[in-house]
Amino acid sequence: MAARSSRSTTKKRKSSSRRATSAKKPNTTPTIPTIPPGQRVWLLELPWGGLGGGAPAGVTYYKSLTAHAYVGTALPDPLEHYASKPYSYLRWLEDELNGSEGPGATAAPMTLRPEQRADVDAIVAAAQRQFRQVHLANDVGTGKTLVAVAAAKAIANMRGARTILVTVDRPARITIPSWRRTIAALGNEDLCDDDLRWIIMSSDSLGKLMARNGRPRLKVDVAVIDEAHQFRHASKRTSYMRRLTRMDGPHEKSPFVLTITATPGHHPGEWGYLSSLFAQVHGDPPARWADFGRTLAERGVPLETSYGKWTWTVEAKESLPMQQAAISDVRDILLRHDPPLMLTRSAPWGPPPFDVDLVELTPDQWRAYELEWGDFQREMHLARTGNNVARGLAALVRLRQKASMIRVEHTVAAAKAELQRGYQVLIATEMVSTAAHPVAELLEADGFPVARIYGSNPQAESERMRFQRGEAPVVVFNTPTAINLQAREQFADGTFATDTPRRGFFHQARYSGLLAEQTMGRAHRNHQVCAWSLLAAAGTIEERAGTVMLSRLIASATSTDADSSTFSEVARVFGIDWIPAVRLADELG
Repeated sequence: MAARSSRSTTKKRKSSSRRATSAKKPNTTPTIPTIPPGQRVWLLELPWGGLGGGAPAGVTYYKSLTAHAYVGTALPDPLEHYASKPYSYLRWLEDELNGSEGPGATAAPMTLRPEQRADVDAIVAAAQRQFRQVHLANDVGTGKTLVAVAAAKAIANMRGARTILVTVDRPARITIPSWRRTIAALGNEDLCDDDLRWIIMSSDSLGKLMARNGRPRLKVDVAVIDEAHQFRHASKRTSYMRRLTRMDGPHEKSPFVLTITATPGHHPGEWGYLSSLFAQVHGDPPARWADFGRTLAERGVPLETSYGKWTWTVEAKESLPMQQAAISDVRDILLRHDPPLMLTRSAPWGPPPFDVDLVELTPDQWRAYELEWGDFQREMHLARTGNNVARGLAALVRLRQKASMIRVEHTVAAAKAELQRGYQVLIATEMVSTAAHPVAELLEADGFPVARIYGSNPQAESERMRFQRGEAPVVVFNTPTAINLQAREQFADGTFATDTPRRGFFHQARYSGLLAEQTMGRAHRNHQVCAWSLLAAAGTIEERAGTVMLSRLIASATSTDADSSTFSEVARVFGIDWIPAVRLADELG
């Protein structure tokens, strides 16, 4: 036993010695690439595992840059697909290393309509008066991206600024190319961007712009915050956005910020991304309005906290007129300001036609539905008895999944009927495995190509283009914002999407009027009309829940985000009003 112990100790010492030797081995890779005279560095986005099982010849990974790099006089052809894209953060790093800028994007020229030019002039006028922010809340599909790019260029040139940050929503592989095309398309306008440096970032990637000490790595001169409602709650990305735009800093030292969304939030307490602008309007320091909901509540807006978030008071939840009055009071502070600090423009082509189409279940489907409904009621009784909110929410999700599966063949039949009438069809879902995927599979089994924009599909943009070019007459998607599926969309090369009229179906109800309106705006935009229908099983809980969605859309026609009571109504429909509405909002909205 003693000899065995001695051998074991010797092995441990040798192992420790090898580890120590390995730990002392210097890292021969420099922190940044060395660039000989007459050469450049190209930063690359290589696929996981590299190419052919490793890094190609001449390519080195730099941990400090979290990117691969190639140094030479020209980038080899096999690496061109992996080069940094114009206006990306990777390109910004690349330009910093080279000391000069790489080529920008190209696109067919686009021009502003008169009403869009008027909006640009209004935004620039506010910037000239030294206001730190304007909120662009025009209807979905009215061309807010064009307005934003033109306004950002004008303000940057007026102020002698250089760096313009654009934050976009998911899916980044569609939203970022869309913004890139628009920036390039307006390059031939009278607002030249030769000296401007654009950085387009997904909101999920803003952490890349933060140093270890929590400060921004770059100085932003102008910021465009698209789909600003994604910053309505406290989160890491909201914190990053506030620091990058210096929202808590002095008004006179802040960059100009243009926030964009037609659907600001469910109530004024969620408009925290406007807090510094409200502070400036009231002559207060930004810190006074940092807790936006609290400041509004102190000023009489009917808000209170629930589960750490601001929501309507109990009285306001029961009174739609009270909600609308509160929204108008807060909104009009910016809307009626001189100069206006919020712009709202209705779509001249009107709201999308919308109705509820009821589906009759077969006897077998009815039997399956009744079994699922019975299971739901038993599970909900157990959850309620134990006051187990998580269990109750899980039961609700399972019921919606199974009810969705039952109706797949009916949604496919409705889509096929519209295809035969000469339409291209959009099918909006929420869930993937029990909705989007089976609908797409069944349509393709019947011989209809389907573009799939759901899940984490890295080919989302190529799938979108398949639909837009008519190669796939159907698109199944669960992305409510930031993608264009309209007829006659103009592409970067000057060509257009098909002029085939679009027809939309909701396979599953969007209980948030905010998300429903955004979803319909994917094809009902820029003077292209797309009618929508919600498909629901007649006589079921889905039919009653569908009427909630319809009522929210009607309400939103008179007051932006008047859907805040939606989730309380949904709770009553499903008999789960013991679950807090704020938890339902997180699950369903």
